[in-house]
Amino acid sequence: MREPILRAIAMPPKMFWAPFLPAAMNLAVQFPFMFIGMGVLNMNPIIFIPPIVIAHVFLIIYGAREPHLSTMLKTYGPMAAKGSVSMYKSKGTKLAP
Repeated sequence: MREPILRAIAMPPKMFWAPFLPAAMNLAVQFPFMFIGMGVLNMNPIIFIPPIVIAHVFLIIYGAREPHLSTMLKTYGPMAAKGSVSMYKSKGTKLAP
């Protein structure tokens, strides 16, 4: 019997056609650099637009090949679950066949 594919799993969230988490990380890193450059160094913000767009286009292309890129980052990143730890000492192997 075939099981239905849930839309939340089949269609991961996107931000402007790129996987959400990498796109948010891209903007979270590049916008502060742009504002620091504008405020401290009096740079023109137009200089910072092409790298933002190029990085986002790269994420769109890579996200088309691997649509679950956000899930992969969550799984292997610093916020990944570290597994369960038993609070009590036990002898032997539990739940083994």
